[in-house]
Amino acid sequence: MKRLWPWIYLALFAAAFCGGLSVLGKTQGHTNVDWVFITISFFGLLVFPSLAVAFARSRTTTSLPAASFSRGFRGGWWADPLQCLRITSLLLSGMFLGSLFTLPHAASQGVMVVWWYAAMALGTAAGELIALKAFRGSVA
Repeated sequence: MKRLWPWIYLALFAAAFCGGLSVLGKTQGHTNVDWVFITISFFGLLVFPSLAVAFARSRTTTSLPAASFSRGFRGGWWADPLQCLRITSLLLSGMFLGSLFTLPHAASQGVMVVWWYAAMALGTAAGELIALKAFRGSVA
């Protein structure tokens, strides 16, 4: 099973990448993403990983398992937050990278959606790094 997990994560990334491609291929309808929403998304996802790890750490006396692409997640956000954060970063990065390919043909709303995906992907990735540094003594 350990050899299967990297392929599962690659398939999840590919699905998120395709999801990013198709979002901008259609008319956005009533989507109205603005810079305030993008900024709030970035800072919210920058802070969330540290809060999730702190909460999970307060619920257990053992060390939290480190994130790895060679295993699945165990018990959800509050038992294995670093693995869940890794998967979330992977999915958001895939969506962002997929949306970049349709950027030349995007209307102004589509461009703002790309910025939103970028803010979410960068916020989660940076938040994960901050959480790892802040709680490095609590990670096995």
